[in-house]
Amino acid sequence: MKKIIFTALMTLTFFVVSAQKHNIVNASIALKNSNLIEAKDYIDQAFNNEKTSNEPKMWNYRAKIYLEISRLQLKDSTVSIDKDAIFKASEAHTKCLQTNKRGKIVVRKWTSEEDVRNNLSLCVNLLFKMGENTYKSKEYNLALNYYQEILDLIAYDIPGVKKNDVIFNMVYVAKALKDAKMAEKYLQQLIDSDYNEPYIYAFMSESMIDQQENERALDYLSIGRKKYPTNEILLNTEINLYIKLNKLSDLIVKFTEAIELDPVNSMLYFNRGTIYDQEKDTENAEKDYMKAIELNPLYFEANYNLGALYFNFGVETIKKANATSNNNTHRKLKKAAESLFAKALPYMEAAHQIDANDENTMTSLKQLYYRNGDYAKSDEIKKKLENLKK
Repeated sequence: MKKIIFTALMTLTFFVVSAQKHNIVNASIALKNSNLIEAKDYIDQAFNNEKTSNEPKMWNYRAKIYLEISRLQLKDSTVSIDKDAIFKASEAHTKCLQTNKRGKIVVRKWTSEEDVRNNLSLCVNLLFKMGENTYKSKEYNLALNYYQEILDLIAYDIPGVKKNDVIFNMVYVAKALKDAKMAEKYLQQLIDSDYNEPYIYAFMSESMIDQQENERALDYLSIGRKKYPTNEILLNTEINLYIKLNKLSDLIVKFTEAIELDPVNSMLYFNRGTIYDQEKDTENAEKDYMKAIELNPLYFEANYNLGALYFNFGVETIKKANATSNNNTHRKLKKAAESLFAKALPYMEAAHQIDANDENTMTSLKQLYYRNGDYAKSDEIKKKLENLKK
């Protein structure tokens, strides 16, 4: 009697295991028939049962099923079969790459190693796209999860995937979350690995400012400027920070030193000129703007700023003329203002020729032509402005 019971138990155990293996077969059939919901149901049953939860064949079909679900959900946002499908797909593919004692992958009976790796690359591509999509939709924490998953998969030698590019995307997410500490962590990793991207130094500077560490912000900008001496973004960020910290005299010294090293760099003269301009040192500002234009006649900003310097000085002179009751002084000031407006005109015209759609230039030109009595040209610029705003 005991032997009969034992045999019955063995039969029952075999039936249970066989039933679970049958779930894997059913999952593969459902996948072949493109019935992803049914395939998911069968493979989940096999995954959740300890008898088949680590079967190579189960991982093989789980990888394929969840990859297809992930692709479908990305293609059609109205489809929602499993919100974690891509994570389950990538996990399953890594399990498929496990090897036996002979170094062969465990799923080789059903799928070659090349195909598994190709599908793992597809997982990474999907994760990238999902990261971008969730960043755009402001689901920042989910975007971080997608990018972190990519970093976890890099160990599997995914072709075309560069760790630092992923981390750079994570910097943008941290900035969007306004998490300065998180941004600092990712940026430091990029700096330590000598990532070839000048913006990381500007971003690190911003992170330091957010943490009220202004001197460290200047230090990182200085490192970035030495590495990328001609990068305008870093230069402008440095200028703005020095201005914010009221260290203009220090900045003038820095630009003067840079000009000594590179005396034909029009950008250096222009930027030093803008500082002189803000310091109301019009004489030195004028010299630097002129030198920048001499070196680069098509330098829009230099032409515009020099024209604006004369124009603004002319406006101030007119105000002084109108404020005095002395006729002789009024005439002298008015004549000086007219001379300044005349000096401003060719530079504003040059700026307009370089960039015909800049509204600030056209607004200044319209006023200059009017003040000089050239009403036809003033009306012509006025019409251009109106058409630009339509």
